[in-house]
Amino acid sequence: MNIDSYKKMFLNSIISFSVSSFSFLLVPFSDFRGTNFQKISAYIVSILFWAGFIIGLFVTVRLGRIRKKNFNENRKFPGVIYFFRNKISIKCDIAMIISFILLIIFQKILGAYHIISIVFLSFTIFTVYMHSVFNGNNYLYMTKKGVKK
Repeated sequence: MNIDSYKKMFLNSIISFSVSSFSFLLVPFSDFRGTNFQKISAYIVSILFWAGFIIGLFVTVRLGRIRKKNFNENRKFPGVIYFFRNKISIKCDIAMIISFILLIIFQKILGAYHIISIVFLSFTIFTVYMHSVFNGNNYLYMTKKGVKK
């Protein structure tokens, strides 16, 4: 597999994780005990979250297998363990820490189901995903100098 195909798969994992995290933005319109629209919305939230998460993980595992065939340097731990490994991960890690703090503050002040709390929940989940992706070995492989492209 060439590096361009690898990058496209990497982008697909980011898109899948984005769908998963931002599915929470539909929560205010969802209720399993509400109207038909609210019930359908509740199922859509569940489907989008799990489908995005599972597809993102599947693509990430697939990328890992491709990377292991072509790249000998591996870290022992997954990207979720590492912090501040490169320029983009520094931005993601800082955003993750700030969004987590703001999420806690807004949930304490406004409650867990306030729209601002839900927005910060979605953003926090997104930044956790991006923290893991951009600190991970797959990103290291994709951006590594000297890797056959």
